[in-house]
Amino acid sequence: MSERGLKRLVGALVIVVALWAITSLLSGGGGSIAASGAIAGFFDEITPTSVDVVRLDGSDGPIELLREDSAWTANGFEADAAVIGRMFAALYDVEIGDLVATNPANHDRMGVSQDSAVTFEVQVSGETRTILVGKTGPRFATAYGRLPDEDEVYLIEGDLRVHVTRRLDDWRNKQIVAIDTSRAVRLEVERDGDAYTLVRGDSVWTFEDGAEAVAFQVRNILAELSSLIAAGFVMEGDSLYASPPGGVISAYSADGVTLATVTIGEGEGERWVRASGNDVVYRLSTFRVGRLAPTREAMDPES
Repeated sequence: MSERGLKRLVGALVIVVALWAITSLLSGGGGSIAASGAIAGFFDEITPTSVDVVRLDGSDGPIELLREDSAWTANGFEADAAVIGRMFAALYDVEIGDLVATNPANHDRMGVSQDSAVTFEVQVSGETRTILVGKTGPRFATAYGRLPDEDEVYLIEGDLRVHVTRRLDDWRNKQIVAIDTSRAVRLEVERDGDAYTLVRGDSVWTFEDGAEAVAFQVRNILAELSSLIAAGFVMEGDSLYASPPGGVISAYSADGVTLATVTIGEGEGERWVRASGNDVVYRLSTFRVGRLAPTREAMDPES
C-alpha cells in the first residue's frame, strides 16, 4: 500500500472512532455511571433473619409483612411461607445497576414518581430503608428505581418488581387443610343433601355397607385433604358467603381422632369453604369442590 493510501485509511479510521464516541455520548452508552452512595448498598445484608418488617404501598394499598420469630404475617393474616421465601431469594440476587436518568421530568415515564411508584420499605437490623420501584426496565427482570429524596433513577437488576407488586391475597397462606392421609380410615361426605361414608379396607376403600366405590374419586378426596389449596379468600360482605352450608367432609383415624373437617357452601360453581379450627373463610374453585366432595352418584361404579 502506498503512503498516500495508508494516510487515507488512517484518516478514515479516525473519523469512524470519532463518530462512534459522539454517538455513545449522545445515547448514554459507553459512559454508564455505576450506582454510588446509599442506593448502591440498599439491598446489602437483607436476609429473613435480619429483616423485621417489609412495607409495600402501591395500587393494591398498603401491605405490611411482619416477622414474628420465624413466622410471617401479611396485614395480620398468616403469610405463605413459600412466597416469603421466594421474595428473600429474589432480594439476595437483586443489584442496583447503572444510572439511567437524572432529570425529574423522566420520573412519570419511568413510573418512579411518588404517585406512580410502589414504595418498598424494609427494616434491616433496626434500620429503615425505602426505595421507589417503577416500571419494568428495558431488559427482562429489571425495573427502574430511585430513593425518595433523590432525582437519580437507576436500573434495578433482578426480580424485585414481581414481588413488590403482589396483591395482599398473593401474600396470604391459601392452604386450607393438610393431613397425613395414610392415617385416614373413614371419610364422611355430605354434599347438597346427599351423604355417604367411605371406609378403608385391607387394600381398597368401599362404602360403609361394603359396596364398591370408584377408586379414583377416593384418591381425589384424599389428595385434596393432603393439601387443600384455596383460590382466594371471602371477605366480610362478599355475596358468596351469604349462601348457607352445602356440605361437610370429615376424615377420621383408626382410633377415632378427627383428622379434618371441612365445610363448603351451597350453590353452583365456586364456593366458600372453612376448616375446623380455622376462622378464615376461603374461596374454593369448582374443580376442587368436585374433587373434595364428589356426589354420591359420582362415587358409584354403576352410575
